[in-house]
Amino acid sequence: MKNISIININFLNWEKETLVGLVLLDFWAPWCTACKAQDKEYNEVSKLFESVLKVGKIDISENRFLAERFGVKNIPFLILLKDGEKVFHMSGIENKDYLISQINKYII
Repeated sequence: MKNISIININFLNWEKETLVGLVLLDFWAPWCTACKAQDKEYNEVSKLFESVLKVGKIDISENRFLAERFGVKNIPFLILLKDGEKVFHMSGIENKDYLISQINKYII
């Protein structure tokens, strides 16, 4: 399976990257140990859905406005958007089967 492209999301490219389709966003920080632990699961899930899902990462230390907008209090924090609207979120480390089941609910 080819490597997917994970987009670095910030305030400048937010609308272009998130307003259309299904988008999985990972709010994280370079110093976050739990974020690094979640990365493997996140990347595996991203590969499974690469044909129907755009994947982005948001560094909260550089994008506090976006973190505040979605009420991010703890990281890792994942959000699934459908056409720009939040349809699912989760905080902390979760297994990939749970995340897969949630994404499957929104695939048409």
